[in-house]
Parts: sequence; C-alpha cells; structure tokens
Amino acid sequence: MRLLPTSLAGRTVLLVVAVIAVAEVATFSLIGHFRRAAHIHQTVQLIASQVRLLQIVLPGLDAGSRRLLAAADAGEPGLQLRPHNSSVPLQQPKFRFARRLAFELSERLGEPVLLRHGGPGQRSGLWIGFNAGDERWWLILPPPRFQPQEMPADLWAGLAATLAVVLLIAGIFVRGIVGPLARLGEAVAATGDGSARTVVPEGPREVRQLAERHNTMLEQLAAAAAERREMLAGLTHDLRAPLARLRLRLALLESDRERNGLTRDVDDMERIVGQCLAFLRSENVERTLQPVAVAALLRGELARQRELGREVRLTVSPAAESCRVAISSGNLQRLLDNLIDNAFAHGAPPVEIELKMSSDSVASLRVRDHGPGIADADRLRALEPFTQLEPARATDGSCGLGLAIVRRIAAACAGEVQLASAPGGGLEVVVYLPAR
Repeated sequence: MRLLPTSLAGRTVLLVVAVIAVAEVATFSLIGHFRRAAHIHQTVQLIASQVRLLQIVLPGLDAGSRRLLAAADAGEPGLQLRPHNSSVPLQQPKFRFARRLAFELSERLGEPVLLRHGGPGQRSGLWIGFNAGDERWWLILPPPRFQPQEMPADLWAGLAATLAVVLLIAGIFVRGIVGPLARLGEAVAATGDGSARTVVPEGPREVRQLAERHNTMLEQLAAAAAERREMLAGLTHDLRAPLARLRLRLALLESDRERNGLTRDVDDMERIVGQCLAFLRSENVERTLQPVAVAALLRGELARQRELGREVRLTVSPAAESCRVAISSGNLQRLLDNLIDNAFAHGAPPVEIELKMSSDSVASLRVRDHGPGIADADRLRALEPFTQLEPARATDGSCGLGLAIVRRIAAACAGEVQLASAPGGGLEVVVYLPAR
C-alpha cells in the first residue's frame, strides 16, 4: 500500500499508534456507555423519589403552601415543580435520553409518565408530568441534567501522558529491533561491495540468529577465498621452477632459432604467471592507509619506466602537486605498471600520464596511448578479469588481468576506473582517487 511508510520503523510505529488509538476509542466508548447508563439510573431514582414524595405531600397542602412549593426548588438544585397550566410545552421529546427516562420511570412508578419539551433546538427543560391526587403536576428537569458530564480535563491530560509514555516505550523497542537490522543491512551491503565485515549479534532472537548466520557465511566465504588463493598461488609458484629449468635447457641448445622461439614461449608463460600473482595479491589490498603524495610517487615510477627505454610523459597540474591519496607505493607501482604495460602491449607510444584535481576532493590519474583504442561496447567488459577482447592476443603472454588489477586497487582506495577514447585516437584510462 502506497500510504504506508516504506521503512520497518515507520510501519512498526504506525502499528503501535493504530493499536493504541483503537484501544483508546474502545475504552472511551465503554466509559461513555456506562456513564450514560449510570446517569439514567441516577436520574430515574431522583425523579421517582421526588414524584413519590410529592404524591404524598401535595394532596394535603393548602393553596398558599402549594404556591410556595412551586416557587422553590423541588428538593434538588435545578429541579423545579410547576402545576399544570398553559405554560406547559406541547411538544413530545424525541431524543434518546427522554425515551429511556420515560420507559424506566414508568417501570419504576408503575404508571405512565408524560414528558414534554420545547422542541428541537430549544434549551427548555424536560417537563415530567405526574398525578398527585386529582391534580396534574410537572417536574422540570434542566437541560444540563439530560446527559452525563464531560470527562474532566485532568483525565484527558492523564490519557495524553499515558499515550506519550507508551509511544516512547514503543520507540525504544522499535529502535532495539530496527537498529540491529539496519546495521546488518549495512554489513550485507559492504559484503556485496567487497569489503566484508562481521556484525555484532544483538536485538531480538531472530535478528541475532540472522546476524550469526551472516557472520558464519562470511567465515565460509573467507575460507573458500583463502583456499582458492592458496591453490592458485601455489599453482603459479610451482610453475616458476619448471620455467627456470626450461631456461637452463634453452641456454644449452645449439640452434639459435629454436632457442629464440622457446625463449619467447617461456617469457609469455612467466608473464602470465606474474599477472596471476599480481591479481591474487590485489585481493588483499590494504583499505586503511596513511595518505601519501601521489605526484612524488609518480615521478619515481616514471624514472623507472624511462630506464627501461619506454617513452612515457608525465604532466602534473599545480593543484595536484600537494595531492595526497591513501594508497601505498607498492599498490601505486602495480597500478601504473599494469596501465603502462597495457598501453604498450595493446596501444602505441608515446604513453602520456596526467595527474590533476577533478574536484576539491578527487584526484584523476589519466593514462593514454596512441593505439586503436577500445570500442564503446567493449569497455565495461575490458575491466573484467580474464577478458580477451582479441582472442589472438591470448598467445602473447597476456591473460586479461591488467585492467582488472587496476580496478581492484582503485576500488580498495574508494576510487573508480573509466575507459574513454582519447582525443586524436587511442585509449584513455582515467583512475579517480579520493584525495585527503
């Protein structure tokens, strides 16, 4: 239902308020019913006792005493006695109180009771007729006696205070339920983002059980991931020994042509092993690091690349000179190595690197080449592990992990990676890193 709140806390509080409102309405209805019944009963007793008394007294009084009695209250404040005359209203009352009063008075007195009223909308009293000897007399019941008195203000104040206390208690209980659920939801969302964390079991039993199962699931996932990393790391590590022996045997070959071909194959195998190990190491990237100056690390890495004879250019904007990012030098080196290796392997020199501030809190690291680039439809797929956009390149020592490693390192620093077409041709890889 669209009218209901979307949150669990809102719906729970609404349920509590609805239950309290229904309970209050039922309570007031019952109180009103019993108050009306008690009021009718008391009024019938009063009128019946007055009528019986007057039926005994009036026949024995002289005319002067009767006039004095008619001029005074009939033994009850507001209750008046009048003889039958032309001032008696002719309208018979139709409201519920009058009908019930006439019925119960007739039952109590054992004779019919006449009632008269000024009519609808009139504030005249209710005239109750009875016979005293051979004469007709009327008792006038004032309008305030028709219905029971309203509930006192202090009762309403007490009910309001009680409602406020109940809502406060309900809010505390709802917070005790929704709070653990919200924290569990945040932990589940963090697990989906790759930063799994456990949650303290708290709240009701069902919520605690759910939190315990979440923690158990994380332990099982961590154990499975560790086993997978251990297996892959062991596999790639074990490959290094056969590769070393192959190199030794290649050195003993007499044919340069055969030796060169086998050497290239060994180099491709070592490159694949290195990429796999780098990808496995990127799963355990530290997520809480001290911020470091990125420009200085870039210049050191650029010098190392130039020593390898690679044509790499670096541009740092003035605003980015003092930029600091929470990334270690080892992770930054792996990130740059993979970007530069990817640019030279699949693009063309020169490779241009630019560091600037995209906003006050985000630094952008752009690496572009002058090769053919990547089609728009393939850019998202290129960031996935083991993706080969051109199957023919699977034979050149690449297993499609370079950009996946870059994305994983950037994600560990709360950053992101985007691929775009560079102006004038080529691929431009932009890594956004939060600056601190």
